[in-house]
Amino acid sequence: MKKALRLSLLATATTAAVIAIAACGGGDDVAEADAPTNVRMTWFGITNWHYQVGDLGIMLDGAVGFPANDPNPAVVTRVHDALKLKGDVDVVLLGHLHGDHSVDTPEWAKQTGAQYYGSKAACEEAVTYGIAADKCSPLYGGEKVELNKFVTMRVVRWVHSIGCDLLQNGGGIETFGYLFTAKTPDKTLTWYVTDSGAGGRDLTIDQVDADGVNRGAPLTNLSKAVRDAGINGFEVWQGGPESRVVNQARTVVPAFNVKYFMPHHFGARGGFNILGGLHYPYVEDEMPKLKQLLIDNNVPQFYSTNFFDAFVYDKNGIRSVDNAEVKLAMGLPASGTGPTVQGVNPRAGQMECASD
Repeated sequence: MKKALRLSLLATATTAAVIAIAACGGGDDVAEADAPTNVRMTWFGITNWHYQVGDLGIMLDGAVGFPANDPNPAVVTRVHDALKLKGDVDVVLLGHLHGDHSVDTPEWAKQTGAQYYGSKAACEEAVTYGIAADKCSPLYGGEKVELNKFVTMRVVRWVHSIGCDLLQNGGGIETFGYLFTAKTPDKTLTWYVTDSGAGGRDLTIDQVDADGVNRGAPLTNLSKAVRDAGINGFEVWQGGPESRVVNQARTVVPAFNVKYFMPHHFGARGGFNILGGLHYPYVEDEMPKLKQLLIDNNVPQFYSTNFFDAFVYDKNGIRSVDNAEVKLAMGLPASGTGPTVQGVNPRAGQMECASD
């Protein structure tokens, strides 16, 4: 039976409250024998991640095609059926409302019955689509969500990416990162994921929302979440690569003791066909400043060569794992690229700014 999930707000200048909402994924009566031993992480394009943590399944964004104006229920069903070979979807998250991230997210909430977390505007869109109002939890930043006895999510008000030498001045579309802690018998696993993110001064400028409420500076918000979790950082950072991601990395990597970098938000420029396979590769040398910074800090990069590549994160770190069964269900080869022949990144040469 699904339990009530506890959601509270970290103490900030704007909110300090505790509320309870209906959700899923277990509760305090979970036996220690059921504690997860790892997180299985599956990337399936753009910023789509599926995390299976024991019997808890978490999905971020879930776009199944781009460009697209409307959800594609048939493809969502096919992807969901494939993911169910290794887990399920109990929680649906959205980083921000944009066509390459959010078009299909309400359909995921509808098909799975999962609790959906996103901005207030995203919830309003979901309700219009047919999701019950109590099945979408509007976020503002600073929330602490106990997904079950072992897994906790803290919501970080972040900032959307922007072009070279530009500044959002505290504005821009509502964007959230998610800091996870998962207790295993051996250690607490920690990872932070963002589906966008600017660099430079935008990380240190307070973000004022459309209602005139100060939601804090992104790096300050992340620091608060880390402190609230009782940790000194997070081992895995899933971020970028957007323009200026090296600016994020210069602060995030050393300040939060990052041990592994998992880049995403690639393979979407010029169109995204989830059935065709990754249509251009992630190339470290397209971001030489980021590559060198990570080398200098002894932080390896782990990234996919095709959709539905999977990784396991546990006490020993991160490793790639076989995901042939899921790929077969999607019509993709067990390893390598394809079936569509890969091209080059349409933004090659523009991934870092001269001023970075």
